[in-house]
This record gives sequence, structure tokens and C-alpha cells, in this order.
Amino acid sequence: MDYNKNMTIWIVVGVIAFAVLICFLLAIANFAGERFFERYEEVDKVFINNNLTPLGFANSINQKYFNGKLSVIPISSLASDAYSKQKLFLSDKTLSTNSVASFAIIAHELGHAMQDNEGNKLKRLFAFRRLGRILSMLFVPAIIVGVVLMLFNLMLWGVLSLSIGGGILFMSFAIKLRTIYLEKDASQKALKLLEGVLTEDELEIAKQFTNDAKLTYWADFLRLLLWWTALSKKSKLFN
Repeated sequence: MDYNKNMTIWIVVGVIAFAVLICFLLAIANFAGERFFERYEEVDKVFINNNLTPLGFANSINQKYFNGKLSVIPISSLASDAYSKQKLFLSDKTLSTNSVASFAIIAHELGHAMQDNEGNKLKRLFAFRRLGRILSMLFVPAIIVGVVLMLFNLMLWGVLSLSIGGGILFMSFAIKLRTIYLEKDASQKALKLLEGVLTEDELEIAKQFTNDAKLTYWADFLRLLLWWTALSKKSKLFN
């Protein structure tokens, strides 16, 4: 009797703990993006104690580490700063504001440029994403066909079709985790580039800011992981 009672208690505790964990993960999945943009607004108002401009910083790193081979391309879209194929796309807002946020964003994208110079890991990620976008068109049909085949007692073909859908989903999880790793690595490189440019206090703010940015990638992963709850925002398989 005591054994059954203890088991019941542990089951209830386990269910409550699982529910709390799911709620915590859902909070990250749904609100990390909003949190990042709130943080961006705060950090964008913290101006650095240095006369170096954002463009001057980008150009100095370009000369020092890339022999001036990177192209800095201004764009008008806010929050669209990116790196691709020796091109640094920086928004007008980033280039015009002498803030910790601007320097952290530029340094992060330069971190991706350094990854590109170190090997093919960035190129492989982009290639797998492109492949994933093609395969993603088969995901829903594979699941539907698999279920229908199993309903008609064609178990082998049904399992095969469901396995294709499961493989595409697993590939999406793997690519999102790889993206998180590369974003973390780019942020670490960014902080190294900012040493000597920012003060210790500014560098600590930049570190917290990049951590908030990294959390948005975890949020994307969690949205895909928790789709079955119907309580998280949607996430594309490959983006």
C-alpha cells in the first residue's frame, strides 16, 4: 500500500516537473525574439567611449584579418545585418550609430567571415540548408502517405514513408543545432575582436547582448521541438 502511494506521489511530482519544464521552454520559444529586440533598444542607447565609427571598425578588421577583401554593403532593412560570400551586409542603422549594439553586431558578422576563412563549415551549413528546403516539400506528403498506407495495412511501405518524414525532421533538428554552435562560435570571435575597442563594462554589455541573440536561435529550435503542444509559434523546418 505504501509502495503504491509513494509511486503515485512520484508520478504526480514527475508530471508537475515536466509541465513546469515545458512551460519554461515554451516561454523561451515564444518570447526570446521580443526579449532580444527589447535588449537591442537598450544596448543601442549605450554609446561607446571611443571615437572609432562602426564603419571604421569594420574596415580596420577587414584590413587586419582579410587584407581588405571583404565588401561592406549598406542596406536599409533594420535587423538584416548578415555575412555571405565575402560580403558584409550592414544596415544603415548599424553603420550610423556609435553604440555597443552596432559594434557587437558588426563584430558578430565578422566572426562569421572568420569562420568562412577557417574552412568549409559555414559553406556546408548553407548547402545543407538549401538541400533541406528542397526536402521539406516532401515532409508533409511523406507523413500523410505513411499514415494512409498504414491504414490500408501496407505496414512496410507506411513505415518507410513515415521514416522519410522522420529523417527530414531529424535533419532539421541537426541543422538548427549546428546553427546554434556556429552562432555561438561567431559571438566568441566577436568578443575577441572587440577587446581593446570597448571598455570592460562595454564588453560585458556586448557579451550579454550576444547571449540574448543566441537565445533566439535556441527559441527557433524549441519551437520546432514543441510544435506538438500547439502552444508555440511556428518555425520553418529549414531557415
